[in-house]
Amino acid sequence: MSLRRTIRRCCAVFALTLAIGGAATPLLAAPQRGDFTGEVPGVSGKTWIDLLSQVFLDIAAADDGSANASDVNDLRSIGSGDDSWVKCGDHIHLLDRDARPIRLAGSDYTVVTVTIEDECVGLIALFDSAGKLIDAVNVRGDVHVSFSDNYVRPLGAGGALVIAHNWHDNSAQSYDADALILAKPDGLSAIGSLLAFGERVCDGKSGSLMTEESKITVKPDGQPFARIGASIERRMSRINPHDCETKIGSETATTFTGYWSWNPAKGTYEPHTQGLEALDKWNEKHF
Repeated sequence: MSLRRTIRRCCAVFALTLAIGGAATPLLAAPQRGDFTGEVPGVSGKTWIDLLSQVFLDIAAADDGSANASDVNDLRSIGSGDDSWVKCGDHIHLLDRDARPIRLAGSDYTVVTVTIEDECVGLIALFDSAGKLIDAVNVRGDVHVSFSDNYVRPLGAGGALVIAHNWHDNSAQSYDADALILAKPDGLSAIGSLLAFGERVCDGKSGSLMTEESKITVKPDGQPFARIGASIERRMSRINPHDCETKIGSETATTFTGYWSWNPAKGTYEPHTQGLEALDKWNEKHF
């Protein structure tokens, strides 16, 4: 991602995959108060509290429409997730929720995201059509974890891609890591990840700007699961050392690409990511 994104991501969102069908609803652009006592679309007779209580064991709705809990199930970390980033104390404040229905292997599922106030965990959980929890994982591996508008994408009749975004900034650098998670009826697994880096140097005497912008695509290729393509465009330019914004001279741009394709014999996604790995090595050497 570029240094820095134009629209600020305020509170992280974390995903839960639950069973229902229908059209996807848009992700809220900023934290809102959601009604956790309401019924989950497509899951007849089940409220958000009913479903989320399988993850947040003592969750209860608050008067303002949000929800509170003091305990969360132990979760295994996959993809970019790291156990050390699960830091939920005895006050977990859930601000909002969002449903993303999808169909897998002839059954209806939905990815649900919940905004948590202090981002203490990054959750993806899989529920069946009756609302029973099948699998739950942590994908938080940085200061912040969030999900974009199209973070759930169909991969074929039997699977879907869920993209979890980990990120943080410091005064001069940005780090953005996208974790690619495979959702299947039997659970969740990691496919791969890509890392974008950015840096601005401006000391009054010289200035430079380097940004990396990532893009993820899904394209059918004749296999049961679609090919997942990824590219990162690196842009480098000199900037005015006094205002630290105005670009000077020409800008150079280089694109690094890779993809993951399904191997039916092994029943897994295989990486073809030499280009992305070359960028990682370049970043390690220079930064």
